[in-house]
Amino acid sequence: MRKVIRSVTPPLVSLVIVMLGNGFFNTYASLRIAFEGYSNIIIGILNAAYYTGVMLGSIYVERLIDRIGHIRTFAMFASINSAVILVQSFIIGPVSWTFFRFLVGFCASGFFIVIESWLLLSTGIRTRGKILSLYMLTLYMAQGFGQFILNAAPMKSFLPFAITIFLSSVSVLPVCMMKSSGPLMLESSITNIFQILKKAPLGPIGCFIAGLIMSSFYGLGPIFGKEVNLSIMQISQIMGLTILGGLALQWPIGHLSDIFNRRKVIIGVFLALMLLTFALFHSHNFPYYLLLTLMVLFGGISFTIYPLSITYTCDYFSERNIVGITCALLIIYGTGCIVGPLISPLFMSLVGPSGLFLFIALVSAVYIVFAMWRFLHARRPAEEEQSDYLPLPRATSLAFLLDPRSDMGSDEIEGEEDEDLYPFMEEDEDEEED
Repeated sequence: MRKVIRSVTPPLVSLVIVMLGNGFFNTYASLRIAFEGYSNIIIGILNAAYYTGVMLGSIYVERLIDRIGHIRTFAMFASINSAVILVQSFIIGPVSWTFFRFLVGFCASGFFIVIESWLLLSTGIRTRGKILSLYMLTLYMAQGFGQFILNAAPMKSFLPFAITIFLSSVSVLPVCMMKSSGPLMLESSITNIFQILKKAPLGPIGCFIAGLIMSSFYGLGPIFGKEVNLSIMQISQIMGLTILGGLALQWPIGHLSDIFNRRKVIIGVFLALMLLTFALFHSHNFPYYLLLTLMVLFGGISFTIYPLSITYTCDYFSERNIVGITCALLIIYGTGCIVGPLISPLFMSLVGPSGLFLFIALVSAVYIVFAMWRFLHARRPAEEEQSDYLPLPRATSLAFLLDPRSDMGSDEIEGEEDEDLYPFMEEDEDEEED
């Protein structure tokens, strides 16, 4: 296990560095364009452009890795990310920033895919679950703590751009110190989306709603804070602690979904989310620390929707379809991420800043009604047929291959020594001997 930890530490350090900058900058971009006087609808469009870049990157970046390798792909996206943010600092406007946000989203997808595939290359079957947990912890903590960089510089200055450029540039160093063993060749296929919808509609619809909710929170959450007169420090606390709160309930809710019928657990999660966001809809009169506590609970509940929906869907399919299913569900989730920031600003315009939470409460209620109808009329798998819950980050479908259930390399497990489970490290050792 120590060999595995040593092999995955450099890419994880690179991920931490770049996501400290990009996690902070995503919040800063929404706040900066608001401080320039543009409407919430414009902010929603900018965030939709970002998630469009993320979704398209998830489709095309793997081909680039096959051509030029992991290190050069990561370095290329880090350089593009720095250059785009530098130019973005000189041109402040909705049209140009829509294009820039799309490019930053594409780069973010590149970071995720490079790191995830590198972790796969460095990890054996028996350690995938632990590495996935470490990856999720690293990703969420970097995004959460990155929010506090908001307090490091005046809103209308070059310093926030400079910090992000610096972190993006420095992130190349750890991964460049790794030895490349060539690209990881994966057969990535997408299972027919309509087949999934027909067989287990609650899963893909849950992924779509998770996209609606999370993109709305990331893009419009800072604007909610600004419009209810929170300080920059308080906005950074709200955003950062909500993201960190997303870790808190992953394991308890996941454990419940492994013990009880998963459909009931999903309905319960959406019911709790609906009640919580309805309370947050009236939060403009709440004391700050009560609001902060509710937001941490919001993060803990809402961040479980995506992994619950994927795990529920996989209950209805064989293990050899897992990767194709997650690719299809990621596209559905990405579509929700694009749609969410376009709709939620309309609620904020109609009923005020807390309309963001009214929107989330309403989509949760719609899902509950549909899920209850399915619960009463559709067949559900027996509890012993359920697959194990895994708290997947919402990055790319490659993360699911870290799940020990995936069949990547499973045929080679029996009769092999532990050293045979780490082909990446073996190649490095062979190179040293040469």
